Amino acid sequence: MLTDILFRGLVFPSARCWFTVFPASLVAASVFGWLAGYLKSRYKLKTGYSRKIFHFLVFTAAGIAGISGGFEAVVVFGTAVGIIVIYAVIRGNKSTLFNALARPGDKPYEKFYIIIPFLMTAAGGMTSCIFFGRYAVIGFIAAGWGDAAGEPAGTLWGRRKYRIPTFTGITCYRTIEGSIAVFVTSLAGCIILSLAGFNLPVPALLCASFVTALMTTIVEAITFHSIDNLTIQIIATFSYVTSINLLFGIRL
Repeated sequence: MLTDILFRGLVFPSARCWFTVFPASLVAASVFGWLAGYLKSRYKLKTGYSRKIFHFLVFTAAGIAGISGGFEAVVVFGTAVGIIVIYAVIRGNKSTLFNALARPGDKPYEKFYIIIPFLMTAAGGMTSCIFFGRYAVIGFIAAGWGDAAGEPAGTLWGRRKYRIPTFTGITCYRTIEGSIAVFVTSLAGCIILSLAGFNLPVPALLCASFVTALMTTIVEAITFHSIDNLTIQIIATFSYVTSINLLFGIRL
């Protein structure tokens, strides 16, 4: 039953985890935010770069937390990131992190397009952890590396644009070049993570990583602006686990 799955996968963080993981997570999230803001202001980076620097660092750290500490460590880390992000949104333009995350093209809904992606990230991560356990880190890497590469690559090299749907009516485009970057980096991330963290036959993990990267690219290209952190995590992890099962008969 669904309730059995939920309560089996949902592990509430222990007091020990809060005391040990939360302070380090809060420091790490603060450093990630400071770094993104500093690089934005110091080198006049486009938001497509500074936003994804923060994105990449947060998802990579979440993956490390998931491998080393499991679901409860991911929850604690996500809580720390949430505190930093909400504080930046409250401060608005006074916050260097807010300025690093707020896209000019999202005006006048900049705060909406910071809060919603964060909530979608949390929802996607929790859902993946509940249903796929330790393999949820595949979704972290697919979203954290693949999606993080798409926007900067599109900003730098993008020539062939296509429009994506939005909730607020603003005009938003992605590019073919950015989508190629999503595929390449998510493929690399899945392979590296699989080799380092999972004891699987190499042909199996290579095939599953390819399928996962392909699905990540498709989902990133068609998802509504601001919610792809949800869809990518869930679909990427589902694709990986299902590919291993269907192609090689290995139940994860």
